[in-house]
Amino acid sequence: MSHSTVLLGDVDTPLARGMSALDHASRASAPNSAPRAVLAFADLRTDDRHTGPERLRALGTLALATAARTTSVRHILFAVMLAPRHAGRFDRIASGLGARLHSNLEREKARDVEVTFLNVSGCTDVSALTERLLDRCDDPTGLHGVVVLDWDDIRDHSIAHAARSEYL
Repeated sequence: MSHSTVLLGDVDTPLARGMSALDHASRASAPNSAPRAVLAFADLRTDDRHTGPERLRALGTLALATAARTTSVRHILFAVMLAPRHAGRFDRIASGLGARLHSNLEREKARDVEVTFLNVSGCTDVSALTERLLDRCDDPTGLHGVVVLDWDDIRDHSIAHAARSEYL
């Protein structure tokens, strides 16, 4: 990772530990590098149908504030773990929240920041997920405004590839 990443949310989960370690190493090797991405982890597996979306919205507000004051940020990514009973509602909630974050940054800060939500509940390969996240965080530009993906969408492809496929 050539740029540091701002990590938010449930960074103590096993899923986030690899990113945290890589980010600390990146900051040590390049202490003055500007972050290109905000990466937010949310473990909502034990939340109910009300507290899960509330926690995700609160994390979105925090990510928005961080991206708004850090002009080098080009991506906001959410890696979310859900209980299977809530997976069906995730697309709708994430799409609405992502559109709000994206349009807010465009309108108020005149910046095009991509917002990506990943339901990583089915992730069985943390190293591949870390690679996909690193690749996305280091991407200087992007092609989509808001995209909501599942682990199956990025298991064999980059996030950018999966996002392009969503629009075809």
